[in-house]
Amino acid sequence: MKTKKENRKSGIPTGNAGEYFVMGELLRRGFDAQLADRNTKGYDILVGRSDETTMRRVQVKTARSSSWWVNRSDFKGEHLERVTIYVLLSRDSKKPVRYFITKNRRLKMHFKRPHQWKHHGFMSMKVVEPYEDRWNDLLK
Repeated sequence: MKTKKENRKSGIPTGNAGEYFVMGELLRRGFDAQLADRNTKGYDILVGRSDETTMRRVQVKTARSSSWWVNRSDFKGEHLERVTIYVLLSRDSKKPVRYFITKNRRLKMHFKRPHQWKHHGFMSMKVVEPYEDRWNDLLK
């Protein structure tokens, strides 16, 4: 039995790693991409093509396990059309990073929230797995 309250590890290093992995992958694939300033509300990266004049806002959610912590507000109103890239980082550095790309509206019905939580919940691997490596959906 545990007697001391365990401190939860910060998710900041994991989140930062995910954003940088996504940036590298976007640039490798020929997208124009720019990291948002730290703590920009609602998105993490601006993405576009060199032949376009507009950049689109993209949210990045990163986890080291098979579910992602998400905000309920991401699945309402104007956020439904925003693309989220779910990044899965393996605890084994020899395994590749996995990317799942989709619009929030496609996952809205799968948002899971414990009854005592008001604003946050989870998105499971089972739900995002069909969207693995769907980079072409990024700018649709």
